[in-house]
Amino acid sequence: TETAAAEAEALGVDPRDVAKTLVLSTPGGYVRVVLPASERVDLHKVRDHVEGGKRIHLASEEDLKRDYPDFELGAVPPFGGSSDRVLLDSRLAERESVVLEAGSHEQSARIRTADLLKLTRAEVVDLAQD
Repeated sequence: TETAAAEAEALGVDPRDVAKTLVLSTPGGYVRVVLPASERVDLHKVRDHVEGGKRIHLASEEDLKRDYPDFELGAVPPFGGSSDRVLLDSRLAERESVVLEAGSHEQSARIRTADLLKLTRAEVVDLAQD
């Protein structure tokens, strides 16, 4: 699938149980933001947790192709590749497990949220638009 919401539909699961990972470019490097497929990221909230102010933006397709060559465009998971800082939306932290893309649009994986937090050393924060 091409989107986390479409993945939830294809798998027949609640979109709140599917995690989407966005890669943000910041002055200090990349930050992976992970939130439910049902939500939209609030960059103002991200800026409360990441230095860089208005210089924080979604990584470009060219950046993703160059810096995440092991993953399909739009399917970067919250772990693997470089050791980016990870911010996990608090709504996902409440779920027992989450489904996420496993680096391609054809494969996904379900992982216990506690294991995802341990694996990524993610910071749990409120990131979704109100």
